[in-house]
Amino acid sequence: MPELSKPLPAEDRLVLLPKNPGNFFIFWQLSAGRAEAFRSGALGPDVELRLSYSDDLTHAHSYHLPWQPGRAYVRVPDQGRVYCAALYAQRGANWEKLLESNTAAAPAAAGQAEDRAYASLEFHKRVST
Repeated sequence: MPELSKPLPAEDRLVLLPKNPGNFFIFWQLSAGRAEAFRSGALGPDVELRLSYSDDLTHAHSYHLPWQPGRAYVRVPDQGRVYCAALYAQRGANWEKLLESNTAAAPAAAGQAEDRAYASLEFHKRVST
């Protein structure tokens, strides 16, 4: 795997980026010590990525993912809202918060396809002349 040959960062980080109105791209980098905790079995093999609304920190959605790839595309629960993410790992029977991300706004789609295709008669008159 090419990810294993890269030097690991000194600090952990989790970044949340909007890809389009329906998806976020999320990536995380783990320090050598944290990666070793996963490899040794001190932390479970999967992580739970929890999206929350940034205004009141209420839970929006959770995703279970393997820890190793360090990246994922996830669906946006509600377009037009601002989110933050947290990465959790299982230690024994409990989920432990490892990282928190920046906040990111999920853009709203530009209405329904019919609305975007609509143009007034006045617009058509101007375009055709």
